Amino acid sequence: MGSLEARYRPAGAAEDTAKRRTQKSKSFKEVEKFDVFVLEKSSGCKFRSLQLLLFAIMSAAFLTLLYTPSVYEHQLQSSSRLVNGWIWDKRSSDPRYVSSASIQWEDVYKSIQNLNGGEQKLKVGLLNFNRTEFGAWTNMLPESDFSVIRLEHANETITWQTLYPEWIDEEEETEIPSCPSLPDPNLPRSTHFDVVAVKLPCTRVAGWSRDVARLHLQLSAAKIAATTARGNAGVHVLFVTDCFPIPNLFSCKNLVKREGNAWLYKPDVKALKEKLRLPVGSCELAVPLNAKARLYTVDRRREAYATILHSASEYVCGAITAAQSIRQAGSTRDLVILVDDTISDHHRKGLESAGWKVRIIERIRNPKAERDAYNEWNYSKFRLWQLTDYDKVIFIDADLLILRNIDFLFAMPEITATGNNATLFNSGVMVIEPSNCTFSLLMEHINEITSYNGGDQGYLNEIFTWWHRIPKHMNFLKHFWEGDEEEVKAKKTRLFGANPPILYVLHYLGRKPWLCFRDYDCNWNVEILREFASDVAHARWWKVHNKMPKKLQSYCLLRSRLKAGLEWERRQAEKANFTDGHWKRNITDPRLKTCFEKFCFWESMLWHWGENKTNSTKNTVAPSPPTASLSSS
Repeated sequence: MGSLEARYRPAGAAEDTAKRRTQKSKSFKEVEKFDVFVLEKSSGCKFRSLQLLLFAIMSAAFLTLLYTPSVYEHQLQSSSRLVNGWIWDKRSSDPRYVSSASIQWEDVYKSIQNLNGGEQKLKVGLLNFNRTEFGAWTNMLPESDFSVIRLEHANETITWQTLYPEWIDEEEETEIPSCPSLPDPNLPRSTHFDVVAVKLPCTRVAGWSRDVARLHLQLSAAKIAATTARGNAGVHVLFVTDCFPIPNLFSCKNLVKREGNAWLYKPDVKALKEKLRLPVGSCELAVPLNAKARLYTVDRRREAYATILHSASEYVCGAITAAQSIRQAGSTRDLVILVDDTISDHHRKGLESAGWKVRIIERIRNPKAERDAYNEWNYSKFRLWQLTDYDKVIFIDADLLILRNIDFLFAMPEITATGNNATLFNSGVMVIEPSNCTFSLLMEHINEITSYNGGDQGYLNEIFTWWHRIPKHMNFLKHFWEGDEEEVKAKKTRLFGANPPILYVLHYLGRKPWLCFRDYDCNWNVEILREFASDVAHARWWKVHNKMPKKLQSYCLLRSRLKAGLEWERRQAEKANFTDGHWKRNITDPRLKTCFEKFCFWESMLWHWGENKTNSTKNTVAPSPPTASLSSS
């Protein structure tokens, strides 16, 4: 690379300036172009040689000053320049779009040196580079054609919260949600580029990826690539940035090379065009609630529903019932479940009987979690991106029911999900695109990124800040928010029980139905869980359970410890005299008197329950196969 150093040396370097010719040649014409006053030569001057020397010194000094970044920026703001038919913008610099990234020109050159067979005759579009950097590009690739791409900046009133509002009228009862527009890049007709180079801002502080200018530049790069690609040749996109580009817009599967902070992609143009049809943010629904037509993908063999179980067998019953609900809703896609070695062979067999294809994984520890905390191993969800025998995966939590077929979501890109709160999505149902390099990206930053909720959902929201909103009916939370009016509560209850179903997916928060008796929702008996209580939603889950074969139902039996815990909570509700009166109801659930353990004396556990109740819900579902016929306790 020693012989090529001059190519990536910034324009105006001291050595380069000193070598400029003193006569009125190329350098002098460049000065004239900016209407700069220069002393003319005088034939009558007695000291002609002194004049020439003085002129050379002044020219060199002026050019050195001219090509410094500050002067470049001043010229950029105060004048126009024509570069290959493109007008260099007169507009003053917008600090939102300014990138402080240090360009290592040798890394940039290494990234693109082999394009076009290494001939270096490239058509290059430059976006968000200043004049100094433009000069460096032309020095580095003197035989290439460069075009400065004009892009009007986004209106300053557009914030990330504008693009990703917490709430929109999904059902269009009072308004039709819409997104503000971001200006498109100004491209002449029949433009073709081999490379689109973009310099991205990155503050490197918390929330750096939730940046309107950064998103705007990347969407613009995608539009340029999709518009200027010629035939099958495609177009490369080069980002210069200290922070990784949006991974679900420019997939790491399409990352050709990375040198330092230079990232070279060759994107799938068809996929880019599909993503660019989506709303710019979650300010509109990517899949309308009442859409007449549903798009289906072609290769169903490469699509699957997936979930994950690790660290405890408590959710085995839920996963079995979720699988049955998918089949009852009419889907024939593959079902894949990731489990670690804490899930016994007995439970794995039950999952397989329910339709899941079991994959064994090694857990991933959340490095910011405390030992034995609920979130210690929840980064294991990242293993989903290693399911590379599938192109698309719809992840579902094990504590939900599919009430209507959602196969149409396979036509959506990563990340498609429902809104959660603020600018964030809920990861309980989401479309992902498995990729080993995306998995590597997730793992690369686990010590750096802090999850807002300490879990995988918060972490994923920091990686995939560009996501696509689907209606809450496709991941409807069983939750009555504080402040819900009675009318709102009544509407939710109607949705829980509608037949035929209106909701697509019902997500069970709080104490899970299979950890309660079937007679009523046990969330009623615990003060802090009452916001999750709904007998209608509870009955809906048991309706799916009751259609399952008896063999599968046996995986939902209750341990004695849980039975004691449920009775203890009932007695506390009685003492508090909760007005709903659920604590008065008799239990008819046959599981109360069904024993599969060696010792089944749950009543005796109540004698000292106040001392050990904190452990009451651990290992609450049958951990091993029954050793004898079921009997009453």
